[in-house]
Amino acid sequence: MKRKSIAKVLLPVLMAGSVFVKTSLAEETPEELKAQIEALKQQIAAMQQQMASMQALIKTLEGKLKQVETKTKKITPQLVAKESKPVFGKPGLEWQLYGRVKMDYHYDTARIEKYNDFVGAVANRKKHPDYQNDSTNFNPRDTRFGALVFHKRGNLVIKGHTEIDFYGNTKGNNIIPRLRLAYLDIYNKKTGTSVRFGQDWIPVAQLNPSTIEFGILTAAGNLWWRVPQLTVRQKVFNNWEILGSLMMHRRISTGSEERMPWLLARIQYKDGILNRVFSKGSMLAIGGGYKHEAVDASKPFPHESDIDRWLIVGEWKLNFELFDQKFQFKGEAWTGKGIDKEFLRYDLGVNDYGETIEAYGLWGNLVWNINPRWSFSIGAGFDDPNDSEILKGKSAAALNDRQFTKNTQYFANLWYKLTDHVKIGVETMHIETERDEWVDTANRFTLSAFYNF
Repeated sequence: MKRKSIAKVLLPVLMAGSVFVKTSLAEETPEELKAQIEALKQQIAAMQQQMASMQALIKTLEGKLKQVETKTKKITPQLVAKESKPVFGKPGLEWQLYGRVKMDYHYDTARIEKYNDFVGAVANRKKHPDYQNDSTNFNPRDTRFGALVFHKRGNLVIKGHTEIDFYGNTKGNNIIPRLRLAYLDIYNKKTGTSVRFGQDWIPVAQLNPSTIEFGILTAAGNLWWRVPQLTVRQKVFNNWEILGSLMMHRRISTGSEERMPWLLARIQYKDGILNRVFSKGSMLAIGGGYKHEAVDASKPFPHESDIDRWLIVGEWKLNFELFDQKFQFKGEAWTGKGIDKEFLRYDLGVNDYGETIEAYGLWGNLVWNINPRWSFSIGAGFDDPNDSEILKGKSAAALNDRQFTKNTQYFANLWYKLTDHVKIGVETMHIETERDEWVDTANRFTLSAFYNF
């Protein structure tokens, strides 16, 4: 295009020169005309040299452009979120910023404790005679911001990941950020090995239900939390992944004598023969863990008790099509003893006698992707501790708001995608919290809107 522009400039000049020559022929002598022709030839030669110089400059600039494009070519390792977009970077190092602004409008038909802004269990009626009071909550705390930075060196992809939201222990409207994720990941593309240091989602029971509610079936069958860990993942034969991890809840007090972390393992199978029946992305997994520690007991007198904690959990995610509609059925089933703070089951792992409480749980969720704009989800889950172990030495009235003999949640929601980045959803959730001889119930109705970026 630049060559055409140069030609457009030269053509009028040459035409003007020819006109000048024609109009001057009648008045000029042969010697003068020869001199003019020679001068014109020299001008043309000079212009040709300039054109050659400009063509060389164009080629040089084109070469530099290709080099810049090659250096800034986006790195897309498997560890980077598919929907994240690069916003700035430099050769060999790339940043990705992301987040969402979210607002939840809740209406609760009774008191839902202990978490206030998200669902756990219904408040104990014996401790809260007014537990059936209804209330409304305007909750912006699930607004999030995150950053990914990564670079590639040989077969290694090294990534740092941080993410914050606005949940936490601050009161009133003075909401400060809370650290959600903070880890370093080193991934070897050749061997399929990943080593992760830092705070991440728990490495077993990795699935979560598709609730609008932030609590994602907390204390109702879904084991989840974000916990500091050292986790190694190894891919085997394309479809298999083996995981080993050391995981431990952050120490709250230096007076703690807790020394041993959770030792966890997980085996996952994805796609492969599952695709003969289900769609791509289907997965089955089984995992578990063990931990030994000493805990403080208050009965029959204050003392220290040695305990063994253990967990076994199965996971499934099955994608399929029915009547040209896309569906996904996912869930988890687990059993164990002493399962508490690392899995967001505070006060449910050990009783007052320093004995581990056995429990089991289950959740299932069916997601219907109606079309690119609409999706519908329905599901349920329950958490069932051993009644005699959690009630040992106390009555149901003495259980705190986090404790129960069984807790069940049911939900259904509908999402509408207004644009590629904006979604609006509605959800209804029903909670039944059993404490021995009675059941406390509540409903939460939610309207939610968020903007992803």
